[in-house]
Amino acid sequence: MTNMKRLVLVVVLAGLAGGSWAAREKRGRRRPAQEDLLEALVRECKLTDKQRAAVKDKIKARHEALAAWDKANAEKVTAAAAASKEARTSGDDDKKKQAATASRELRNARKEAGAEATEAVLKTLTKEQQAAWAGYQLFKTTSGRYRRAELTPEQLARVKIACSFAARDIAAIDPNENKARKLKGEVTRKLQWAIKVLVLTDEQRKIMAGGPKRGGKAKERQ
Repeated sequence: MTNMKRLVLVVVLAGLAGGSWAAREKRGRRRPAQEDLLEALVRECKLTDKQRAAVKDKIKARHEALAAWDKANAEKVTAAAAASKEARTSGDDDKKKQAATASRELRNARKEAGAEATEAVLKTLTKEQQAAWAGYQLFKTTSGRYRRAELTPEQLARVKIACSFAARDIAAIDPNENKARKLKGEVTRKLQWAIKVLVLTDEQRKIMAGGPKRGGKAKERQ
């Protein structure tokens, strides 16, 4: 079975089991940015008590590293947020691009500040747990792309299952392969296609294509 056929089958089957998965997704869900790392690891990777004890100090070190970065870069973050807000209201495409680039660079720098501690945490996981975590990370990134479409809990559950399989396909790609980046891109595109065709409604597809949001009117172009 090809990866595409398998992904289609996974999304379809996930739809059949959507209710129970959605119920699990509802329980204690937080916004990803506010989510506690240990809580997420316990839930998504089914950490044992021994693993939970082993990662606590490592997670504490990660929090300290990120807190130090936040304190040192508070003014830059505030300035970037103000620039982003101004760019959105100005309608200037160049300003929007510049603001987006500045915000992305800050996010990457913050991530790098906690990278070593994060790596130490992930090393405590088994390969199966690492695969589960990779799927969850892909789900957070992917679901964020469809925020405007306001996916239902059932739809999010289906997307999450599809992401878990896509993440495994990505992990199976040899990073030293010349076409590794291209192959990863193909998996991502297939995942997006499956979500668009098999998960989204017609109205949600229109919203993602730039149409009006549900219950609202399209804004006139300036």
